[in-house]
Amino acid sequence: MAMTAIQKEKWAMEIIAQLEVMHVASRVCNTDVVMQGADKWHIVAAGDVTVFDVDDNADITYSDTADSETVITKNYDKGFGLLIKDTDRMQTDYNYERIFARRGAYKLGQALDVQLLQEYENAGDDFYITGTTPWQFTKATCVEVPAFFAQLLKLLRDNEVDGLGMPYVIGPTGFGEAIDTYTDGRETALGDQHLLAGGQRMFTFGGFLVFISNNCTTVSTVTHGLAGIIGDGIGLGTYVDPELIELVGRAEGRWGDLVRGRLAAGEKVYRDEAVIDVNFNETVVATT
Repeated sequence: MAMTAIQKEKWAMEIIAQLEVMHVASRVCNTDVVMQGADKWHIVAAGDVTVFDVDDNADITYSDTADSETVITKNYDKGFGLLIKDTDRMQTDYNYERIFARRGAYKLGQALDVQLLQEYENAGDDFYITGTTPWQFTKATCVEVPAFFAQLLKLLRDNEVDGLGMPYVIGPTGFGEAIDTYTDGRETALGDQHLLAGGQRMFTFGGFLVFISNNCTTVSTVTHGLAGIIGDGIGLGTYVDPELIELVGRAEGRWGDLVRGRLAAGEKVYRDEAVIDVNFNETVVATT
């Protein structure tokens, strides 16, 4: 049952596909970057455009376009190694490569999200409920949910970035339950059809694309989420190639083959005013 070859392209395609649909990083970042070598990506951000009063009797002065250049250096480099036993292949169907490639991709993407969500440290603004108090919602009604979205949208508008695209917010699991509790308590026939129909991890609410993630960073009693504009503020480059998937060969002393894969990536906040550190209480929904 030993493998003589693996379909590297299939493994690489599965990893890329899962990164795009299962995790947050590829959905919220600007991935329109250009690779420079194996460990750097280049991103160009447009600068402001100057407007002026028009006088039909005067010549127009044209301004050069301005932009900023950012180089993103690889700061994420993780891999996986699998022992694929002969007995396992005999007891499963022919899709075993796809199954394990998907699981590998899921774990690589999860680790990438953990790293991305630490970018709250480079956000341009902090977002609290009042002053410096992290957001916590009441167990009874979660009535502060609409205020959360309204105030967050105002902050994006004050930063003059709301018109650049769809706003998003990434929060921990308790944030999803707070929204569930609020919508289920509304005086509608189906409580906004129970909104998430049982806890989905991506949905729209209050004009935002909302992501619920297990990968938010908690420091002391504060859990840090992120908010901003889809495709702006944070640049992300990823590098996965069939050549990064290898069949090493037979495992010494084992009836199986060794397969390893790798994902390299780099992320960076290049427009801090378009990224907001959303501060949640570690207990997002109060228990008393």
